[in-house]
Amino acid sequence: MAISSDSQPGSAHAVYVALRHRFSDGEYAPGQRLTETALAADLGVSRTPVREAIGRLLAEGLVIPAARGVAVAALTSKEAEQLFVLRADLEALAAELAAKRQAQGQLAPVEVDALDRAVDQIEIAVKAHDPRASAQANLALHRAIGAAAGNAFLEDALHRVWDRIAVTTVANLDDPHWAGAITEQHRAIVAGIRAGDPETARRAAKTHIEAAGRAYRPAT
Repeated sequence: MAISSDSQPGSAHAVYVALRHRFSDGEYAPGQRLTETALAADLGVSRTPVREAIGRLLAEGLVIPAARGVAVAALTSKEAEQLFVLRADLEALAAELAAKRQAQGQLAPVEVDALDRAVDQIEIAVKAHDPRASAQANLALHRAIGAAAGNAFLEDALHRVWDRIAVTTVANLDDPHWAGAITEQHRAIVAGIRAGDPETARRAAKTHIEAAGRAYRPAT
């Protein structure tokens, strides 16, 4: 699959963006080995931009050195615990800021309606027993809330956290008990945002991510 990017086709940045999207969509499994040659052929580019993109991914901790290439990094139990502590506070802040913007009339109705539709998409995927679609819809909702917060620095921090977690989100959403519980939790977050109630939105988001942390099953 060739890359598509607003940046120059075949550039290291375009390759980096394409690979980041694959990580966030859960396309790579923890421990999966990636080689420059295979990625270059898959993306339809030369090995040079792939090598540069991999260097950035190494610096961000998304991949680790491996024989004849790199491997997708997996979180240890301790790393997952630390990451979810950070994620709970970041997502709570995002929900709080989104609710504040709603209260101040800074969110368009279509933006809030989109959050409800995103929750619906998660519920549909869960009921279809499709963990891959559930993971992608779940990330789409959290990204939408992050964008609604209106803070670019917070959104950037959230993207870095989501990418580290995404590689095992599919496996975790294959748990029917947890997958079934997230819809109610998501609706509580969105309800707080729609009502323009920062405290309710913050509390619902923090409760949800803390529950997600307890349900999370690291790959190592």
